[in-house]
Amino acid sequence: MISSVIYSFRERVPLLFRTVVAASSLACAGSVSAHPHVWITYESVALMHGTALEAVKEMWTFSRGFPVALVGDLSDMPKAGPLGPKHVSIFKQQAFDSLKGADYFTHVFVNGKPTPFGAPRHFAVSIDDGRIVYSFELPLIDPVDLRLGQVQLGIWDETFFVDFQPSPKGAAPVVFNGTAQAACRAKPFEDKNHAIFGGAVYPLAVELAC
Repeated sequence: MISSVIYSFRERVPLLFRTVVAASSLACAGSVSAHPHVWITYESVALMHGTALEAVKEMWTFSRGFPVALVGDLSDMPKAGPLGPKHVSIFKQQAFDSLKGADYFTHVFVNGKPTPFGAPRHFAVSIDDGRIVYSFELPLIDPVDLRLGQVQLGIWDETFFVDFQPSPKGAAPVVFNGTAQAACRAKPFEDKNHAIFGGAVYPLAVELAC
């Protein structure tokens, strides 16, 4: 059955999302329908220097069920703990780098305009309780002073394929690191300007201010 699922996804899911699907649990063996097939819980940290946002640190935990054949030869992958350079390189090349075209599902807007990221750094992969976990940082090409505009941060997929939810349940979707100015605040809200899933859902975003 799993082979038919993988074949269906290979045929119908764009290249950008195939590698994400490889790190997901496949919900059903039918054709792709209009609901998510990848579930990710995330934690994010706004890396600050005073009032300036310099980067976003993220941790993605994928749902159980990992068709490793879509990623590469991971037959000797450890069953728990951090992965070594060999396996991290496989994940990065086969299941992470292609997400560049989607800005790694991470969105920073300044006064309503998207802000570009530089190349990801400190990419790592581990296995926690049978789940694949990514961690990485996305540096902004130009740091943003939160005092000088309306800044918001959100993590979402605009399509039907991937569902992101903050972890743990009920926790703040974004927190500041220790070098942020004490007055900085993160206020969650529904982003009605960037509806996803064909306009059916308003994603969770966070207003960042100091």
